[in-house]
Amino acid sequence: MDIYLIRHGETQWNREKRLQGVTDIPLNENGVGLAEKTAEGLKDVPFDRIYTSPLIRARRTAEIIRGERPIEIVETEGLLEISFGEYEGLVHQPDRYNIPDPDFRRFFDDPARYTTPPGGESIVHMRQRTSSFVKEIMDDPANRDMTFLMVSHGAAIRGILSGLLDLPVGQFWNGPVHRNCGVTKLHAEGGEFRVEFENRIYY
Repeated sequence: MDIYLIRHGETQWNREKRLQGVTDIPLNENGVGLAEKTAEGLKDVPFDRIYTSPLIRARRTAEIIRGERPIEIVETEGLLEISFGEYEGLVHQPDRYNIPDPDFRRFFDDPARYTTPPGGESIVHMRQRTSSFVKEIMDDPANRDMTFLMVSHGAAIRGILSGLLDLPVGQFWNGPVHRNCGVTKLHAEGGEFRVEFENRIYY
């Protein structure tokens, strides 16, 4: 089984370094272009099924990459981004930082000491939610020879990978946030999996 995990294309909030979380922000023009170039790079991949986060930036990316393939796109909260609660829409870039918690950047720099924002989702919960979804797909014998496309989000993809690898929360990122439309390929066989490549760019 092969699974292609893809982060959605760029949005205006990505460009402005705003926390998006579960706020439903569409792709911007550049984001559509990135998805189109990624679709070209993956045009020969024989996807059997497509799953996506229900947020429009992920759904639209999935539609573009699907192209003319006659495949249903299935929305699932198993690929939904982490929620930042009351902090969504605020800016985390240091020179324009306006988040009430001065230590919020621990989310990126020190996740073991990150404090979940009011109304938000914890890293531990998100990691369990996302990685459990992908593990369920992997463990289903009916999926053994299939190829999946899964369109998700920066933190959610890291949640999937760190959960499957059973990393401690302090190693949640284990590298940078994936770029918009960055592609990661997993191969699963015999109850085990490997990362064939991570954060590959087609533009």
